[in-house]
Formats: sequence, C-alpha cells, structure tokens
Amino acid sequence: MSVNVSPKIAQQLLQVMEQDLALAKQLKVLLQEEKSGLEQRQYPAYQRIIKDKTQVLVQLDQTDNERKQLMASMGLNADRDGFFEFLKHVPSAWREKYSHCWEQLSDTLSACARLNRVNGKILAHSQTAMERLMQVIRGTHNQPSIYRANGRRDIGANHRVLATA
Repeated sequence: MSVNVSPKIAQQLLQVMEQDLALAKQLKVLLQEEKSGLEQRQYPAYQRIIKDKTQVLVQLDQTDNERKQLMASMGLNADRDGFFEFLKHVPSAWREKYSHCWEQLSDTLSACARLNRVNGKILAHSQTAMERLMQVIRGTHNQPSIYRANGRRDIGANHRVLATA
C-alpha cells in the first residue's frame, strides 16, 4: 500500500484529532463527576452523568471512524504506527502540531481509562455492599452457600425469615 498524504486530508485529520481531544477532555470531566457522585452516593446526578457520558462516547466513536477513514484514504493504518508513518510524510513545520495533539489525546484517553477503572471498582464495591445488606434483610447472612449445576450460588436455607412475631 503506497502512502499518499495530501495537505487537504492532513488538515482534516488535524481537525478530527482536535475534536477527539475536546471530546476526550469532556469525557474526563464527566468521569471525574461520576467518581464524585458515586463516592457521595448522589444517584440522581449519576443518571445525568451516564446520559452525558454516553453521548460523548458516541461522538468519540464517530470521530474515531472519521480518523480511520482519513488514514485509510492516505494508505495508512489507523493505529500508532500509522500515525508515526504519517508524520514522516508531512512538512516538518506541521510535525510539532500533530505530535503535540497526539500526545495530549493519548494522555487524556489514558487518564479516562484510569478513571473508568476506578469508577468500576467503586460500583463493584457498592454492589457487594448492597448484596450483603440484602442478605441481612432476607435473613440469609452468614449462611453457607453452595453452587448449583448452572454455576450460580444458592444460599443453603429454604426459608428466609428476618423476624417472626
């Protein structure tokens, strides 16, 4: 596959990368808000954040597809190696601008991935705590559990009484 970098496509690529960067920064802010909302158990705000986060992710997916198409139209892969190959074919005056945008985008997306992992751990911890609370309410707390043939846990007691009168 031969590489054919045109100035017009190169400028379009920069615009898409700048859009990606703006969206990634927006996603990072939303993930930080999500973390704060989860830690403070502000679930109504959490629902709004999820809605906004979903919209940003859809937009990021769209710009990612645009970037892939632009890279493919120049005969390049849409990955890190393809980008660095692209840099070899642009004027040296442009390289700094493209490299800076790429680095910022990579750093922001890495921060988003870290925040997302933290938020996932917070959610998992909350779910575990809720399951324990439900066991206490059902009266099945501290009872041995066994696994059924389908691999699901089954609490050993058939009756689950919290209290009797």
